[in-house]
Amino acid sequence: MKKLLAIIILTQFASQAFAGRTDCPIAKVTNIQIEGVKVMYVQEGAPWRTLGYLNNNDGTKERYSALLAAQVSGRKVIVGYPIANYNCSVTNYGTSAYILRTHPN
Repeated sequence: MKKLLAIIILTQFASQAFAGRTDCPIAKVTNIQIEGVKVMYVQEGAPWRTLGYLNNNDGTKERYSALLAAQVSGRKVIVGYPIANYNCSVTNYGTSAYILRTHPN
């Protein structure tokens, strides 16, 4: 019974964590800027957003590498943020991305 309760609780937390994510629209990367340890980027038709901080061990370096590769190859990307109500159409200098996915043209 305790195992079942633990599984239900863990499943609830996992579904809430996933439900709290916002994926911004798919678009090509037009600009990338490193400001100290902060990585910022712009996609076509979107404002500046924060990819993450290079001094954190949270996957920012890997997302930055994928973002650079996508920009050089002209591929579109989708960037997701760990907040349910993240506004992709407003400049955001503080919230770090959670996921970056490349897409074919």
